Amino acid sequence: MSKEIEWKRFRVLVTGKCNYRCPFCHNEGQEKQGHTSNMSLDEFKLLIDYLRDKSFVELAISGGEPFVHPQIVEMIEYACQNLTCDVSCATNLSLIKPEQIYRLSKTRVKFNIQYPYTDRDKFSKSTGIGDIDLINRNINFVKDAGLEIGLNTVIQTADTEALSKLLTFVLENQLPLKLLPQIGNDNSKKYREWVFPMIRHFVSSERNKGTGAIRWEITNGQNNTSVLYIDSPCFSNDIETCRNFGELRIHPGLRLQTCISGSLTDALDFSKGDSAITTKLVELWNTFTTC
Repeated sequence: MSKEIEWKRFRVLVTGKCNYRCPFCHNEGQEKQGHTSNMSLDEFKLLIDYLRDKSFVELAISGGEPFVHPQIVEMIEYACQNLTCDVSCATNLSLIKPEQIYRLSKTRVKFNIQYPYTDRDKFSKSTGIGDIDLINRNINFVKDAGLEIGLNTVIQTADTEALSKLLTFVLENQLPLKLLPQIGNDNSKKYREWVFPMIRHFVSSERNKGTGAIRWEITNGQNNTSVLYIDSPCFSNDIETCRNFGELRIHPGLRLQTCISGSLTDALDFSKGDSAITTKLVELWNTFTTC
């Protein structure tokens, strides 16, 4: 039996490139020196082949913007065909093509869409070039194809009007919503003081997941959906919550990063064999003890 690798979630950043310029982005969409390359399809397959018989719960594919990558569909298909865990893709959904949606409708991938505002002007300003009408059309195309889809919103300011419109939008469209206070914003710790009462206006049930996240089921008339608020453990340097979540980030070149704000470590070298890879991952887990 294979030795446990400890990490329960893997985030594979298949590219460092992005067509958006979101000011809140924590490196997943920022073109920075040394972070603009693509992961090769061969590298991706090596990783998936290694993970095939390992015990973990989710493979999250992100970037940058994954659909900048010319082989992103092949990557998602390969992951879904060879893994039994959940497979998700974090994307702004601006570059996806109808033929890609059709192919991916044959997989079990879940789309997590970066969706900062429902207001057209705020959306464009927040993303740099984003066209909310295009995104809304693509959301409907993805839903119509039978693929699971949810919205991710980074809370950047105490904008109650924007959140009210967002809650109305997700209820009308019955789209799950994930709210993430912006990391690095001094006010983020206090956002729950005004966010929670607004959500509870619609709430039918509430559950503290014990992982830094609170989940609500919300309803309005015949419409219902869920809202997940993730109070980042980065705000309090809560390493135990981080370890409970256990997400390892893998960059192009198969370079590793244990923390969203941490440094890259050495790359995985699959020529050394699976045992050496497992040993490396376990060593990383055992040193992931402080913020």
